[in-house]
Amino acid sequence: MLRSVRIESFLLIRDTEIEFGKGLNVISGETGTGKSMTLSALEFVMGKQGSYPEGTAVEVVLESEGEETVLRREIRGGRSRYFLNGRGTTAKVVKEILEERVSLQGQNEFVKLLREDYQRDLLDKFGELEDLREKVGEIYREFSSKRKKLEELLSKREEVLRKRDYLEYRLREIEEVGLSAEEVEELKERAKTLTQIEKRAKYLMGALSELYEGEDSAYSKISSAIRSLSRLEEVSESIKGPLEKLSRIRDHLLEVAEEIRSKIEEVSPEEIDRVNELLYRVQRLERKYKKPYGEILKEAETLREEISKAEELERAVEDLSFEVERLKNELKEASKELSSKRKESARRLERSVKKVLEDLNLERAVLKVDLEEVEPTKYGSDRVTFLFSAHGSDPKPLGEVASGGELTRLFLSLSLILPPVETYIFDEVDAGISGETSLKLAKMLRKLSKNMQIIAITHSAPVCAAGDVNFLTEKKFIGDIPYIEVRRISGEEKVREVARLMGTTTETTIKGARELIEMVRT
Repeated sequence: MLRSVRIESFLLIRDTEIEFGKGLNVISGETGTGKSMTLSALEFVMGKQGSYPEGTAVEVVLESEGEETVLRREIRGGRSRYFLNGRGTTAKVVKEILEERVSLQGQNEFVKLLREDYQRDLLDKFGELEDLREKVGEIYREFSSKRKKLEELLSKREEVLRKRDYLEYRLREIEEVGLSAEEVEELKERAKTLTQIEKRAKYLMGALSELYEGEDSAYSKISSAIRSLSRLEEVSESIKGPLEKLSRIRDHLLEVAEEIRSKIEEVSPEEIDRVNELLYRVQRLERKYKKPYGEILKEAETLREEISKAEELERAVEDLSFEVERLKNELKEASKELSSKRKESARRLERSVKKVLEDLNLERAVLKVDLEEVEPTKYGSDRVTFLFSAHGSDPKPLGEVASGGELTRLFLSLSLILPPVETYIFDEVDAGISGETSLKLAKMLRKLSKNMQIIAITHSAPVCAAGDVNFLTEKKFIGDIPYIEVRRISGEEKVREVARLMGTTTETTIKGARELIEMVRT
């Protein structure tokens, strides 16, 4: 519970400690005396942004099972400083602790009852469905994460598939050559050798042609000379010598020709064609990719890896598609279970709220919880809408039919059914309520305060009369400087404050105030 608020300096309040008690705490006072500053001081500690002067400081003391938690915020050097039990901490820590223990419910806070997400949260809290909803949320988060990953993979696969044909074409083009870098080097060396062999053969064949095989070869001419000399009728001794020499030359020439012929290497035309064809294909690739064949082969390895990744991607898409479908079905089943329990809780909530509204003079009021099936989210597959009618007509969404007073009573009804925190602070809880309803509201607050601490800022006489602990705000002056005083009142002072809220303070209203105090406490 909220034990106390210590205000060193906050707006018009100075050096004040407000000690709250159990049950119903009521703050009242004349208009303009700063009744809501207590609420504003708590909002300041919670981290509310604003233009606060140097030296502003508020301390809040919470008590639970005999243990105190002290939270503080102060403005020093133009900056906010936060403290937890006297030690520095963060705004987030202080806010989380306060929001867990204290609920500030000003008129603006009632407006959140109009939000569908808040209505859904109320229904789930009433039905104790938070664990099941958390399970749905966990499945949804995993489903959404994997679905997003699948979408990324599918997008990547489309890109890869567009490239895959080209990659495979390039790889085939390289693989069709069918040679390693070493084999290409060997081919190039063989091509050089073949060129040298062809060149050597050409010259040897030329020499052989000149010496022996050509029509005008030396062998042919020498043979012709020998034949000419041999036709002479008489071969003189002087001719025999030249004939013998020419014959020996011719024989020697034949030997030389045979020796030259033996030096000519025979090369298979098929081999030359094969080598040239392979080298042509290699050179064509090198010209196309503007890089050496060895680098092209390395690129081929990269192409294989990319194609392999594409195949792996296909398998990953298949596996992830299966997993997404499994989670989709699991989400559907969990959401279906949550919907079923929500329907049961909605009917119970409707009955419970109706009973409380009857006690607040809304006998014909109807609350209907409408559940519309939607696509599953982390909250399940229901769109939760509170429909309301204060007079028994067809219920419609709260924002269309509920007045401020009706909304307040509905909010209180829900609070009574499901108290959310240890301490509830209501600012102008009686707005839009008067007469007999105000009396019933006061009794309702007393009933509610049996289970939790309530601090109500009010201008209602019945609510003031119902307080277990009462505080009065007054505006005072030191010279021309105003300040707000908040002090605890009881006994006759409380009676006079109730009488003031009933109208002009007279003997009659004072008597009525005593009767009212007795009435709301029975």
